[in-house]
Order: sequence, then structure tokens, then C-alpha cells
Amino acid sequence: MNKTNRLAGLLLSGLLALTLSSPALSNVEVVPEQEDSINFSVVPYAFQSRDWGTAVGASGIVTGWLQPQMSVFATAIASDNGSRLGFAGMNNLMIPGQSQWLFDLQLLNSYYDATDYYVSGNPDYQHEKAGSNDSSAENYVRTSGKEAEYLARFRYILPIGDGINGALASMMHRKGETSHKSGSMNPFTNGFTTVEIEPFYLRQDLGEATPAKEDTSTNGIRLILDYDNRDSTQEPTTGNHVELKVTQGWSRKRRNAWRTWELKFSQFFDLGASDLWQQQVVALNGWVADTPTWNRTEKLNGAEEYRRPPSYAGVSLGGWYRLRGYNMNRFYGRSAVSYSAEYRVKPQWQPLQQLPLLGDWYSLPWWQWTVFADAGRVADTFSARTLHSDMKFSVGAGIRFKAEGVIARAEIATSEEGSRLIVFINQPF
Repeated sequence: MNKTNRLAGLLLSGLLALTLSSPALSNVEVVPEQEDSINFSVVPYAFQSRDWGTAVGASGIVTGWLQPQMSVFATAIASDNGSRLGFAGMNNLMIPGQSQWLFDLQLLNSYYDATDYYVSGNPDYQHEKAGSNDSSAENYVRTSGKEAEYLARFRYILPIGDGINGALASMMHRKGETSHKSGSMNPFTNGFTTVEIEPFYLRQDLGEATPAKEDTSTNGIRLILDYDNRDSTQEPTTGNHVELKVTQGWSRKRRNAWRTWELKFSQFFDLGASDLWQQQVVALNGWVADTPTWNRTEKLNGAEEYRRPPSYAGVSLGGWYRLRGYNMNRFYGRSAVSYSAEYRVKPQWQPLQQLPLLGDWYSLPWWQWTVFADAGRVADTFSARTLHSDMKFSVGAGIRFKAEGVIARAEIATSEEGSRLIVFINQPF
């Protein structure tokens, strides 16, 4: 399923409109410039794409309502082919009297009249597993789909290292507005350590195209341990970031319980300034994931069934963050590895704030140029030798900028399956 194609047409309304229209804005930390100030923005837009046809939408964000650090975001899109999307999110709610806790909530519902899903069911590829490392790029099913994602996130910033100053300090760090400098990789003296608890519900109903034995919904809980020793999360130049994530899917009428784990590590190197560049950074990222229950079985409705997640909830590559030259969820299986390297520069020349209208209405303090390379592989066995053979690769370049506290990015990524335009928000790592 190529969700990027659904949103690429928003370029017609400008990158700022896309920034406010993407549900991923729920991941952005927004902190008002002044305490007790309420800021409200609405952006209408229209676009065309293969999946959406002609569509119109509007997005709005409110910051500082109820609490200075809190934000609420909503978006709605409807098209002439019947496709529609609605999203609402609340972020950074602090529990009164609990300075280390933050709470987020996200609700997404969508219906697509026709889009591509890399699942079994294509009659031309009956003897090939869709989404496998060796599968054909044409092995997908184009159909309508109903999707939903509901999740709550409870974040506890441990009172050690820089986290001793509480949750508000961690949010200012995300914006790059603290004097925090990366130091030794010691969570007791440097960086922010966060424990997250995330109950979730996912749904993907493809009607008659739903793969055999594929449950249309799943739910469970994620446990995340995050250590962030970067000098900033939005524009890091030094330090590192480590995240361990364990996802437990609960048993249902048509599916046994399943479990996945992921480990991500990022490192940043400051190359200094020059006559052309305000800033030069080399950013490296590695990611590994596995489904330890993949080959385990339990009885379900009287039959032995594998404890595997549905294709839309398990380990996958392709899309906005990993193997960007491939479509969203292009590859999936039991396990995966992914590596990325980026060269990020901020030019001395910065014309954004002088642009007509945009410069008058929005704060655009910097932009960033990037070139990158990705490598990765999925497999149905957790083997270092297998995962590092016959890997897939993509390369690309892009422009990123900060607008009203949000990082927007537009990239072109190329792989052996063609080129993709990625318009999204947040740094990929």
C-alpha cells in the first residue's frame, strides 16, 4: 500500500499545507513561545492523485489550550471517488501534580476507494509470497480498503540525567531550545530516558481481497524504552538515540497472540561550518526487528495456527522511514534489518522568511538539504547471514525546513523499482 502517493498531491497546496494535513503531526512536540497563550491555525487545500482522484480537505491545530505545552490537531479529507480520511490527536497533556508524565491520544479512520496493497491474492502470482524479499513489484492487490488506528501513549520521563528537570525540559529539548549538549552515553548523567506504554487498536478491512486467515483487526500494547542523548531531536548535530520497542498483540477469535521487538540506534557527527554551509552533519541509523513467536503455534478454533501478526501490523520495510525508494509496507516478514546514512547541510543562503505571504504568516527559521542512502532486507528467519544477503538499496535527496515548530520534508528516493516522491514531516531518524 503506497500511502505516500495518496498525499503527494498536497504539494499543489504547498509544503506547509501538507505539514498540517498529515496525521503524523501527532508525533511533533509543540511548545508555545509564551505561557498561557493559545494559538490556532487552519489550512484548507485541494489536490489530485491516482488513489484520491480530486480531493479537498482542511486541517487545524491548537496549541496552548488547557495547558501551555498541550496541542490538539485534526484533519479531514474527502474526494470525488468516495475516499475519505479523518484524524484527531491530542499531545503532551500533563497529569496535574505529575511533572514526569505526558499523555497522547490518536484517532485515525479512513476509506480508500482503490489503492495498492502488497498482500496475497493477485492471480498472476499464486506461487509467490507477496511482500517477501524476492517478490515482484507487481505482486499486489488493488482494491478498496477501510483502515483505522487508535492509540493512547503514556510517557514517563525518568528523573535521571537531564530528565531530572521533568517532562517540560524534554519537550524543549525536542525543539532544540535548551542548552543541552550530548555527553557520554550514560543515562544517569546525560540525556533523557523515557518509558512509554502504548495500547493500540489497528484495523485493515479489504473486503473480499482480505488474505486468507488474515484478521481484519488487531489490538495489543507496546512497551518502549527510549534513551535520547542528542543535542536536539529536530536538528541534531551530535549525540545518539536508542529505542527498544516490544509489541504484544493479544489473541482474538481468528488470531493467536503474537509479539515483535525492534531496536533502533542513531548516531550524529558535527562536521562544522564553511563558507557555503551553516551546518554539516553526518547522520547514521541502524534498525533490527524480529517476531519471536513466528514459528510457534497454538490451537485456535480446534486447529494449530501460527502466532504471527497481520501483514499491516508486523515487521516491514518501505515507505517514509526505511528503504524510502520502495512503497509503503512493500516488504514484510518475520524479521528485518535496515541501515541509513545521511549528509545534512544548512546553507548560508536562507530565503524562506522573505517569501511573499509565507514569510509574513509563518516562522521559517531554517531549511536543510540532504542526500541519503538506505539498505535493508526482510526474511522469514532471524539470521544475520540471511538478513545481510541480497539486500535492497535506495538513494535519494531532499529538502527539509522548519515551519511553526514542525519539520517538513520533501524527498525523491530511487530504487530498482523506480522513483518515489516522499512528502512528510519529522526527520526520518
